[in-house]
Amino acid sequence: MTRVIQWATGVTGMMSLRHVVERADLKLVAVRVYDPAKAGIDAGALCGASEVGVLTSDDRDAVIATDADVVLYMGKVETDTPGCFADVCELLASGKNVVATGSRFIHPRSLHESLADDIEKACRAGNSSFLGLGLYPGFIGESLAPILSRLTERTTRIEVREVLNYSTYASHDLIFNAMGFGHAPDDTTPLLTNTDYAASAWIGSATVLTQALGLQIRSVEGFREVVTTPKALTVAAGEIPAGTVGAMRFGVEVDCGATTIAVEHLTRMADDLAPDWPTDIGYEVTFHGKPNMRLHLVIGSHEEDHAEQGCLATAMHAVNAIPAVIAADPGLYDLSTITPFVAHWTERGVAPSPADRRRNG
Repeated sequence: MTRVIQWATGVTGMMSLRHVVERADLKLVAVRVYDPAKAGIDAGALCGASEVGVLTSDDRDAVIATDADVVLYMGKVETDTPGCFADVCELLASGKNVVATGSRFIHPRSLHESLADDIEKACRAGNSSFLGLGLYPGFIGESLAPILSRLTERTTRIEVREVLNYSTYASHDLIFNAMGFGHAPDDTTPLLTNTDYAASAWIGSATVLTQALGLQIRSVEGFREVVTTPKALTVAAGEIPAGTVGAMRFGVEVDCGATTIAVEHLTRMADDLAPDWPTDIGYEVTFHGKPNMRLHLVIGSHEEDHAEQGCLATAMHAVNAIPAVIAADPGLYDLSTITPFVAHWTERGVAPSPADRRRNG
């Protein structure tokens, strides 16, 4: 049985936690929370499942000291990059494998050599492995685009795009402080108003894609565009006053010589904002070349909340990666270097039999 630590219990972390406690082949051994009000609560009760006898903790060092095989790390790396990388390195050095979500974990070396060097050093010290992944970034461009490339003769441009309405996403820190919704369009306080920082959110995704395609990056340029809302909006994360940012698109363009790769995120707080921008909710991979191709993926395709279902997909991508990361040789991996993996579905509370595992791949 695989011993698991769940690190952070935001929207995605809570979904991951719930799945772990309901799996008979995974054993929850610790849960790291940041809010003192969440500390000391049975982990099962916290996520709406049956009690499991594991109490949540806001004691970072105590959680790191807990024996485990793998950590599902879902801390706020976008807003506390140094702190989260320090957490991950200590966990790896203590002998625990780590699967982490968040754009800055997708390809640490593309952000700064030292980040990757520190992770590799920690992996050697702990005989452990690290993989950063997610949904977008962390799956769409990194996994789907290389597969589609098998169908092409040549391609001059690859576009990877996410289009969402984030009005139901309840993270005030991400929506307001990081992305900049509800701020004046010329306010430079939010993190993503800095185009270099905006580019850093996607450069990891673009780098993994270029590696998979055998391309070389010549230059990188970040961009961010915003549209204000003419009326006040009440969304899950708070209030967005009239005249402030209500829609945005940001990303990175990567020059690889004969091929350009563009990775961008486009978000609205109301469906009627920025009508001249792409409007189809979901994820797109577009190839311009021979042949031209466009793949459109919708997560939450039965009138479900797209943002919520995207968080569930992110959580499951991390959980389903556990066997591959544990089986890997010690080191730093990304989705272009680790052995491909698939899900092993189980009945709740029932571990898959060896025969089931063989049938599922």
